[in-house]
Amino acid sequence: MIFAQFLKEKLRGIPWGLLVTVYALVGLGLFSLYSASGADVSPGRFNDQVNWVLLGTLGLIFWGLFLDLRSIERLTFFGYIVVCLMLLAVDLRGDVSKGAQRWLAVGPVRIQPSELAKFVIILITARSFGFTKGVQEFTLFTLWRQILVVGIPFILILIQPDLGTASLVLFIAALQIAFVRVEWKSIAIVAVTGLTTAVLAWSFVLYDYQKLRVLNFINPMRDPKGAGYHSIQSMIAVGSGGVWGRGFMQGTQSQLNFLPERHTDFIFSVWAEEHGFVGALVIFVLYAALVLQIFQIAERARDTFSALVALGVAGFFMFHFLINVAMVLGVFPVVGVPLSLVSYGGTHMLTVLACVGLLIAVERKRVQSST
Repeated sequence: MIFAQFLKEKLRGIPWGLLVTVYALVGLGLFSLYSASGADVSPGRFNDQVNWVLLGTLGLIFWGLFLDLRSIERLTFFGYIVVCLMLLAVDLRGDVSKGAQRWLAVGPVRIQPSELAKFVIILITARSFGFTKGVQEFTLFTLWRQILVVGIPFILILIQPDLGTASLVLFIAALQIAFVRVEWKSIAIVAVTGLTTAVLAWSFVLYDYQKLRVLNFINPMRDPKGAGYHSIQSMIAVGSGGVWGRGFMQGTQSQLNFLPERHTDFIFSVWAEEHGFVGALVIFVLYAALVLQIFQIAERARDTFSALVALGVAGFFMFHFLINVAMVLGVFPVVGVPLSLVSYGGTHMLTVLACVGLLIAVERKRVQSST
């Protein structure tokens, strides 16, 4: 009887529609990963992903059911410091793979702290506005806390180098800040500074391979067997799917190993080739439903911290989806951004499901405070 009451209390306020949408996408991702990895022959990646989903679900339960939002807010600064130290450790002693230094080895497991940075940026940006109560209109001066807490992990990730993830950190925080009142002059200064920085970065900061990604985005055929290969093969895979697709495990681009990174960044290409326009539309509808539900949670939130956390999670999913799909369709440079809930990746899956846990905590707080 006591356990039943405890369980009823914990489950009160859970957004079940959101969870159904999330795990529908997870299921489609596992289905596509099975095909992309040839799991009937070598099931390693598929089995690993199942384990990460199970572990991530435990994290979702922890963040959503066993920690209230006030406790999460109190832990935010500590988590931010830990992740920044992990990013610094990556820059100093991280594992190098494919020309980038992005991983930390913890025994037999490798983790990617830059993924965890997205999670803490959502929290620390929302938390930082708790110190600016009473401000009617923000300026660059009054936003110095937000600029500082976002700028530190941005620089540490950029050094790795990982321009895609560093940019996502900025985009997520920018969406949260966009929903507070900011002076127009400050917005103009940021715009001009951003444009100037982009020009200077092209000349003095970007690596040659990053410049090649931009140039091959403009014209992939300038180097079809080199830097433009990923984009070309991805577009071939998506186009060859037609309306209904070639069928499960029947995609020539993925099964014959023409499509690179088909289990991570280009998992959508595998899905589109095998399931066609109709299958791609299913992914689009599920993501639209997911982001819409998150915005509804943000709108219903009872306080600024809760609303900004939900907005940050909305930005997390929205930007990952838009950049990844644009990337595989050849309308955005290849920047190594996974398709959340669908792409293979342990640290990213843990981060994604932890973000869903935050949404559950936000919604449970609203429901419980109204009774």
